[in-house]
Amino acid sequence: MLMKYACALAAAASAMVAANFAGELADACVAALEAEGRDTSGCACLEEEVVAHDLADEFTALVEIADPEARYEAASSEAKAAMDKCTR
Repeated sequence: MLMKYACALAAAASAMVAANFAGELADACVAALEAEGRDTSGCACLEEEVVAHDLADEFTALVEIADPEARYEAASSEAKAAMDKCTR
């Protein structure tokens, strides 16, 4: 379950990076996860982590990986840490 949620957060984070503006990152994450019927409570946390650790470029690249588990595995340890930290 944790891995499944982290994969969803990776996809949502990738979508929010496309927004590219503070505040809009979390909104895009919420929209992406709500569309999948998933919990959105980690979106603000994920936005903070992406901005704080300059992970926008990485999350933008991760969106190109269609398989959620492969996307998570392709992430750097820092990106995985951000996803894991924000997973509830």
